[in-house]
Amino acid sequence: MAEDIGESLVGAYLRYVRGCEFVLFNTYLPGEQGEIDVIGMKSEPREVYFGEVTTHLGGMTYGGNTQTVEKIRSKLARAQKFAADRFPDYEHYYEIWSPRVPEGQMTAAFDRMTEEFPSEGRLTFVINKTYGDRIQQLVEIARTNEKSTSDPAFRLLQVLARVRTTDGGSILR
Repeated sequence: MAEDIGESLVGAYLRYVRGCEFVLFNTYLPGEQGEIDVIGMKSEPREVYFGEVTTHLGGMTYGGNTQTVEKIRSKLARAQKFAADRFPDYEHYYEIWSPRVPEGQMTAAFDRMTEEFPSEGRLTFVINKTYGDRIQQLVEIARTNEKSTSDPAFRLLQVLARVRTTDGGSILR
């Protein structure tokens, strides 16, 4: 189970939107320092998603723009090595999730990183409005899904989608 609500949201997205049969949280990398926050796997087609999640409400930062970009590069390199070692027959997808990333130098650096990314995987920065769009997809599924779940963030969305205000509307509009 995810220890972080942001990771729980990403895991729920991979399970309910992407259709991943297996979702793992906080997978420690053998022989490395660090972990991969969320891994989602599908058997047909053979796809594996590696999600790094930064839920800093004040904006994604690890001590400044340069340090943040280098930290993301390092996380991606570790995830690529792990993917090649453990999932050689799968299509690899790498996603960096953060609800708030300052527009400008940081997003420009992420755009360049996406262009430079090796062809053996696909890199997507799920940030700002794209993050919001994906969570909205998850909300729409939560509105119609009544099955009990062990995904804490998804369960919360299910409940909130059914809570009504005094004017009769849902609090998730």
